Amino acid sequence: MEDRDHLFLRCPTSEVIWACVLRRLGAHHHSFHTWTAMMDWLSLKDSRTITLLKRLASQATIYNIWTERNRRIHDNVITPPAMIFKTIDRSIRDVILGKRNNSNFRKAMELWLSYE
Repeated sequence: MEDRDHLFLRCPTSEVIWACVLRRLGAHHHSFHTWTAMMDWLSLKDSRTITLLKRLASQATIYNIWTERNRRIHDNVITPPAMIFKTIDRSIRDVILGKRNNSNFRKAMELWLSYE
């Protein structure tokens, strides 16, 4: 049965994508098994990643997982998780570059690229 936790956090494809995103954020891979756990992680302050970057990465990840789900159901097209992560990476870089004059976004790019 498809529910929010399964689709966005626990299905095998989502887990691989999240592992890539978390690795890029410099976080030790810890799976989120519930939406609440992910929200708690988003609100945690840590020394490695600024909240802005965690929120941006989470939004891009959720959006791309939803898009992949729709492609699989409606178009019968399956994209490998590595390709989905490349799309997420490009989206995050584009958003950060679009706001590069903002000092928070400049730091976000440094952090996003530091664990490449």
